[in-house]
Amino acid sequence: MAEETQVQEQQTTAPEAPATKEPEGKPQEHLIPKSRFDEVNTKYKDVQGKLDQLLAERDTQAKKTKEQQGKFEELYKTAADELTKTKDGYKTASSRVEQLESVINGLLEAKLEGIPKDFHDLVPGNLTPEAKLEWLAMAEQKGLFGTGKQEQPVGQATNPAQAQTTDLNQLSSIQLLKMGYAQRA
Repeated sequence: MAEETQVQEQQTTAPEAPATKEPEGKPQEHLIPKSRFDEVNTKYKDVQGKLDQLLAERDTQAKKTKEQQGKFEELYKTAADELTKTKDGYKTASSRVEQLESVINGLLEAKLEGIPKDFHDLVPGNLTPEAKLEWLAMAEQKGLFGTGKQEQPVGQATNPAQAQTTDLNQLSSIQLLKMGYAQRA
């Protein structure tokens, strides 16, 4: 039995020492048991598979990120375009408003010149030029300033002037009757 234990000790230490001597210029090869090789090989394949899977996931994630960035870039471009259009519209509208304000102020001044100076105090001062212009138009329609209509007499004159003096002696009786009836009506 002692021989068996010595043989076992030599076998466990045997892989460490080569059975034949090699020249000193060449490195020694270590022999690995097949079970250990298979174990390491399967672990390597598992790790390699996981690495491939992680790389594929990273690539898909990067692709999705780039797609989202592309969408964001597209949204940014459309928003920038809309902003420039809005700014251009604002500039156009501002210049148009300035033009219209000058026209409205000119119309207001023209209306105020047509009103007697005594009535200028009646125009409210706290209104915008557009509101003043509207107020003046309504006041003129109502006849507030008295420039719209001339005075007309109420009723008829009590002693009308004779429009025509005719000689009644030269008229026939029928003409006299016609003239008399015409004055009554």
